[in-house]
Amino acid sequence: MHRELKQRIVSEPSEFTSYVEKLISTNRFEDGEVLEISILAIKNGPGRLSDEQWHVFIENGLLPYYYDKCERCTDDIPWSFMFSAIFINRDHLCPFC
Repeated sequence: MHRELKQRIVSEPSEFTSYVEKLISTNRFEDGEVLEISILAIKNGPGRLSDEQWHVFIENGLLPYYYDKCERCTDDIPWSFMFSAIFINRDHLCPFC
């Protein structure tokens, strides 16, 4: 799971960064280390994180706020709709369902 998630993040950096900015602006990260790593990922790009930073960020920060597949049709949930699927609609569905 971690390897695939990291690959998705690195291949879609601007979409991922926008999502992380929403998480930060709504105070979703309670862990100071995760918040610091999030800011570094935004500032320098997620591809520049160390292996340890990746592990901490994914395990302690991102996984509670990440749904890769729609619960209805199993299509990928785009980063741009993930916040809505988790926090606004609370249905974990893609924008087409």
